[in-house]
Amino acid sequence: MGTAGQGEGRSRMLLEAFAPSPNAVEKHRIDVAAPPEAVYRCLWRVDFGRSPVAAGLLLLRALPALLRGGGRPVRSRRLTLHEIVEAGFGRLAEEPGREIVLGVSGRFWRLTGNLEPFDREAFSRPVPAGRAHAVWNFRVLPRGEQGSVLSTETRVTCGDPASRARFSRYWLVVRPFSGLIRIVMLRAIRRATETSVRGSGRSRADRGKW
Repeated sequence: MGTAGQGEGRSRMLLEAFAPSPNAVEKHRIDVAAPPEAVYRCLWRVDFGRSPVAAGLLLLRALPALLRGGGRPVRSRRLTLHEIVEAGFGRLAEEPGREIVLGVSGRFWRLTGNLEPFDREAFSRPVPAGRAHAVWNFRVLPRGEQGSVLSTETRVTCGDPASRARFSRYWLVVRPFSGLIRIVMLRAIRRATETSVRGSGRSRADRGKW
């Protein structure tokens, strides 16, 4: 999913504060031909519901479970990052223009009743036995003069050996779908950002003709 690019790794991720020693990690990244500020704006605006793959997987895998676990209902058919947050993924931290970190906790390996209402303070304490915490970020760093690296990372930390064993079995099944969701989301953000930047460039060029 692209190369590391200039600027990546220069500062500590916000994500580190919430999952320094995870039991499972999922990482993806992609190069974007646009400055970081444009990428970050589109990160929040892109409607992932336009992609049948992303919409279907997110709705089937995540949102119904969140709703059963007490999350707030999605207000529309749009599926932006705002809608995902409203459905139950809590906002743990944000450095505007650079990184957003979301979190969710529960017993992910259960079919029902698997998620708990969001409690930000719980992510500052050790994970209780029988539970797991998942943190998920999007991060944008500069690459060259006008490019960016957009990355996403998911970390899961379990509270005890029994939970780790249950989660490991669950992760074997869902990890391919989890990775596919993130790849599709990154590509959608890149496509929307580069289209927006090209459109802005053409508009400025047209105004200059007058």
